[in-house]
Amino acid sequence: MSELLFSKQKRLDNLFYLMIAFALLGPTLGVPISDNFNLTFFRVAFLLLAAGIAIRFASEKNLETFHMYPVRWYGAFFLFWFAYGVIALSWSASLSKGVVYLFKLGMMLPLALSFPFFLKSEEKFWKTQRLLFWVFSGIILFAVFESITLIHLPSSSVFGNLSATVTSFFHNQNDLATCVTLGLPFLASSLYMLKLERKHKWFIYIIGILAIYTLLATGSRSNTFFALPLASLPLIVLLPKVVDRSKLTGKNIFKGIIAVLVAFILANSLSMVFLNDEAREQAKGKLSSTFGFLMDIQKGSWNVNEGDDEIIEGDTGQSATVRKYLILNGLYFLHKSHYIGVGPGNVEVYMEDAPKVNKINMHNWWGEVLVNFGIIIFIFYMSLYFWMLWRLWRLLDLKKSPQVSPLIRWGSYAALSCLTGYFFGGMAPSTAIHYTPMWICYGIGLAVIAIGENQKKQHSALNEETAS
Repeated sequence: MSELLFSKQKRLDNLFYLMIAFALLGPTLGVPISDNFNLTFFRVAFLLLAAGIAIRFASEKNLETFHMYPVRWYGAFFLFWFAYGVIALSWSASLSKGVVYLFKLGMMLPLALSFPFFLKSEEKFWKTQRLLFWVFSGIILFAVFESITLIHLPSSSVFGNLSATVTSFFHNQNDLATCVTLGLPFLASSLYMLKLERKHKWFIYIIGILAIYTLLATGSRSNTFFALPLASLPLIVLLPKVVDRSKLTGKNIFKGIIAVLVAFILANSLSMVFLNDEAREQAKGKLSSTFGFLMDIQKGSWNVNEGDDEIIEGDTGQSATVRKYLILNGLYFLHKSHYIGVGPGNVEVYMEDAPKVNKINMHNWWGEVLVNFGIIIFIFYMSLYFWMLWRLWRLLDLKKSPQVSPLIRWGSYAALSCLTGYFFGGMAPSTAIHYTPMWICYGIGLAVIAIGENQKKQHSALNEETAS
């Protein structure tokens, strides 16, 4: 009987690994069903996994979730969030838009919770990290190939065109750039926090260089100049908390600085060699216009009802002013909804007739949550987000959590950094409701908290037994 249960669990584990691999690859691997729907392998794996869990629960009348106790409030909030969305359909302008949006939310929330559910041990956590690293490496390597050959995947917005835009497995370059900034903290911190063989460290370092090259090739201003520096800040500031002070010698710090400088120099050199003139000028133009982009935000009134409805042209184009008025229009819709939200996915419905914009997506994850679901959900969401960062900080500290293993300490350190950087990274994609890299990082954060807190609890219980 025990062997049968083990076999069932192993099959579910394998489905979980397949699901997160396909999730990170996004919409590329799948079968088009209609113009607006693609049956991705991620969705297939998700449904198979959900069915497997349901069948197991029906047969055994029990699911082992006691190890998820440290993250129970996240599960409770996710249920409340989804239930609120269902109720919000009653005042939504478009029921169909709301149902589609809730369908996506109903997949992303379990995706995040599946990490603490399946990753009960360090061994499974490490296996997951290795899998995600190889998938991330594939994304980066194809991006390099794409930048040289201009061959795009069907999921790309420029598929079929001879375009210098680099998107890899994603729809546009901003989605790819955000994925890079989410992954880089894990790569960088693993080089000095994990006991890896020299050849493995060199391979990770090379992938890191190519990831920086990919980031430069996308020309994403928010990720290059805001998200990546913000994600790097915890890596630097918290370094004395995660590494024994005896190892923080002047020599080691100097070696680290040189490694970072060399990585950026090589990445920039690769962009000079591999990118064609169009791609190089396109990326250079976008990155060099960052200050002008910020100045363009000041153009135009801060009241959406003032002036005409035409899009305001800035010195760097329309992007800055359009993003500004997407937020301002969204806040106006929120006010008109009496701050309860316009309903799941319905900000796009209202934005179709909004002034001064030519987009319907918010292009800001934080604004998307706020306007669609209202102030109550937004406060809960942000409170739990900050609470997660605080708990990750507690786990990574050598003094506060000496019981935590080096692997989980690294996981908390890297997850804290990437989720901090996402404050700006979340302003790059057009929508993040089904942006799987972000939900995967959120899930990793939950898994780290669950494993780390359980390690501390087990260590305390062991000490009490020894003392008695």
